[in-house]
Amino acid sequence: MNTNKVIITTTVLSFLLLSACKGLMIQGVNVGKIVDVGSKVLSSDDIKEEDEVVMGSQMAAIILGSAPLHGDKTLQSYVNSVGRWVALQSERSKLNWHFAVVDTDAINAFAMPGGFVIVTSGMLDLLSSEAELAAVLAHEIAHVNDRHYLKAMEKTQSLSLVGDIAGIAGDVYQAKKGSAVNENFSRNRAVAEKLINTTADLYSKGLERGDELEADSHAITLLARAGYDPYAMGHVLQKLAMLSADDSALQMLFNSHPSPDDRLQSAVATYDRLSITSGQSVMRRFDNVMAQVKRN
Repeated sequence: MNTNKVIITTTVLSFLLLSACKGLMIQGVNVGKIVDVGSKVLSSDDIKEEDEVVMGSQMAAIILGSAPLHGDKTLQSYVNSVGRWVALQSERSKLNWHFAVVDTDAINAFAMPGGFVIVTSGMLDLLSSEAELAAVLAHEIAHVNDRHYLKAMEKTQSLSLVGDIAGIAGDVYQAKKGSAVNENFSRNRAVAEKLINTTADLYSKGLERGDELEADSHAITLLARAGYDPYAMGHVLQKLAMLSADDSALQMLFNSHPSPDDRLQSAVATYDRLSITSGQSVMRRFDNVMAQVKRN
């Protein structure tokens, strides 16, 4: 089994089961609550937006089980303001987008269906400007807009989980209260494990190469629409290309994405095709926020 998957799975199985009934809040949204979202859905095209949000919130809870939220509220608010501004320029601007920073040295970012995006503090440390932050978030926003993770789950026939999760929270609550384990608890635990394994597979193995390159291309367009320097996407990829592939902080990112050089070549083709010119950052607050975080 992939080492990253083992770490995620063993860390968050108990987290999901023990926190399901009380919930986990991110920016005022309960991402730990497991609810009944209806019948099983086997095609990504058939999933309603509200069901997509529920699935994404559960996947976010699993990812958050492996690293704590960063404690700086100013940083969380800032990343949300940048992310939401970029998301407003996207095809799914009406989604209730939520962005969060997790406190880990790993250099990565994750998107979940329904508008949930997580970026690591290690990734923020790598960046030099708000435009570069916007580029990282735009890449993840593109994954949500293009429903890449739902399509990946469809290929592995994992979308049945949308209907399988009903009742888990109630059973966990009864178990925590000391009641006898009822006949459904084992089944529900198996569903929880399937959800965790599916999430771990998606985020440790990554999406198909074409999906990642498509997200880069769409991110460049989003940056231009939002008023950021669209070449910031290339700057981020250049920084990643200069880092050692043996760095443990990059293990999951490099395992789950095409090489930075491949992504750079594809980005150049996008720039040439779109004839995009350099712009200016619309906020210019990155340096001040990061300086404050380091002082705290």
